[in-house]
Amino acid sequence: MESTETFQGVPAPIIAPRIGFLFLSLVALTALADFCLWRENPRLSVGLFAIGAAGIILLNRPGMRWTRYSVCVVTLIFGAAVESAIDLCFSNVLVLIALVLALAGETYYEPLRNGWSRWSEAAWTMVKTPVRWISLMIEVADQVREKGPMPPSAVRRAARMAWIIVPGLAMTGFFAVILGNGNALFAKLAADWTTAISNWILGLDLNFQRIFFWGFVAWFALPLLWPSPAPKAERIWIKEMPLLPEFTTPRTARLQSAVMLGLLNSLFCCVNTIDVVYLWARQALPGGVSYSAFVHQGVSSLIMATLFSAILLAGMFQQARSVSAWMPLRLLGLVWIGQNLMLLAGLFLRVKLYVYAFDLTVTRVNLVLFLALVAAGFGLLAIRVWRQRTLGWLLHANMVATFFLFYTVQFLDTEGFVAPYNVNLWKNSNEMRALDLPYLESLGPAAFEPIECVARSGESDYAKTAAQYIKNARVESGERLEKTPWASWQFREMRWRRKLLASTAP
Repeated sequence: MESTETFQGVPAPIIAPRIGFLFLSLVALTALADFCLWRENPRLSVGLFAIGAAGIILLNRPGMRWTRYSVCVVTLIFGAAVESAIDLCFSNVLVLIALVLALAGETYYEPLRNGWSRWSEAAWTMVKTPVRWISLMIEVADQVREKGPMPPSAVRRAARMAWIIVPGLAMTGFFAVILGNGNALFAKLAADWTTAISNWILGLDLNFQRIFFWGFVAWFALPLLWPSPAPKAERIWIKEMPLLPEFTTPRTARLQSAVMLGLLNSLFCCVNTIDVVYLWARQALPGGVSYSAFVHQGVSSLIMATLFSAILLAGMFQQARSVSAWMPLRLLGLVWIGQNLMLLAGLFLRVKLYVYAFDLTVTRVNLVLFLALVAAGFGLLAIRVWRQRTLGWLLHANMVATFFLFYTVQFLDTEGFVAPYNVNLWKNSNEMRALDLPYLESLGPAAFEPIECVARSGESDYAKTAAQYIKNARVESGERLEKTPWASWQFREMRWRRKLLASTAP
C-alpha cells in the first residue's frame, strides 16, 4: 500500500511498503536506547544514541536525495553529539531532540515547500503517535492477508542488506585486530567497548521496568521511522497569518496608531532619560528612593514591558498595508524599537551592578543571554517594520534565532566561568566582601580550581572550609575516575578531576 496523497501537485514520499525493514529499525533503535540509556547516568551515551537514531532515520528515507537542509541538520547533530561527550546540559538535550525531529522532517517530507513546514510536520506526527500505531497494525494485517507473513520482497531486501554490510564488517574486524596489536590505546578502547557490549548482551535481565522502557522507546520511535503522509494542504501554522480586521478607515487607523506610538515613545523616553541620569551617569538619587530599589528591584517588570512592546508593535504592523506602510508610522515604530533597545541596555547594566553586589550565578548568565535574544528579536522586528516583512517571517526568524542561541549555549562552560569570576571578585576586594562558598560547591567539578585558590588564600574561615571541601573532592574524584562507566563519561568533568588529583593544594 503506497501513499498517493499530494501536496501542491507533488507526490508524497513513499513510506508504507517496507514493513519488515520498519520492524528491524524499531528493534535496532530500541536496542540502542537500552544499550545507551537504561540504568545508566547517560551523558556521552546521549550523543551516541542521537547519532544512531539519525542513522536509522536516514536508512528509512524513501530515496537517497540529499538537500542542503538535510546535510546541515546531520552536521549539526554531530556537533551537538560531540558536545554531549564534553559536557551534557539541558540545552544540549533540547537541541538534539529538535535536530532529530528536523532530520525526520527533511527525510520524509521533502515535497513540502520549506524547512519549517517539514520540521513542524514531523513534530505534528509525534503528537499523532497513537494514530500511527493504529495505522501500522492495519497495514500489517493487510500485508499478511494479501502476501503472507513475510513478503518475498522483504526477504530479498534483507538478504541484499546483509550482502552489502557483512563483507565490510568482516574486513573492519580483520584490520581492527591488526591495528590493535600495533596501538595499545586503540586496543584498550576496543577491549572496553567489546566488554561493554558483551556485558550488555549477557546482562539482559528482563523485568517489568525494562520491558516498559522498551515499549516507551518503540512507541515514540515509530513516528520517526514511519510518519504520516504529507498533507494535501498547508497546515494552519504554515499559512500566512491574516491581517487584523479593519474597524475604521485607513486614515483614522494611521492617525490612531501614530498617536499611540507617539505617546509610548514619550513615556519610554522619560524612563530612558531617568536611566541615563541616575543609572549610567550615577548621579545622586532624590530623597525617598534607595539605590538598591532603583537598581535591583523591578527588573522583571522592565523585561515584561519590553516583551509587551514587541507584541504590540508586531500586532500594530499587522494592519492593512495602507496603514502599516505609512512612512511616519514606520519611523515612529523604529524610534520605539530604539527606545526598547535603550531600555534593554539599562537592564544589562542593572544585572551587571547586581552581580557586582551579590556575585554571579548561572541563572544571571542565562538572564543576560535571554536579554540578548530579546535584543535580537527587536532587530528582526526593525527589519519587519522597515522592509514590510510578514508576521510569519518574523515568527520563523525568531524561532531560528532561539534555536541558534540554544545551539551556541550548549558549548559554553557556564559553571567554569561563574566560579572563577566570583572568586576573583572576592580576591580583588581584598577579601572584604562575602563569598558564597556553598554556591561554588554546588557548581561541581567546574569550581574545583577556584575553590583551591580560596583554600590557599590564608587562615580565614573561608580557606579552612575550602580546604576541607577540596580534601573530600579529591577522594571522590579518585573514585569517579576509577568507576565511571563509559556512558557517563564527560570530558570536562574528567579533566577537572584529573587536575584536582594532580594539584598540591591543601
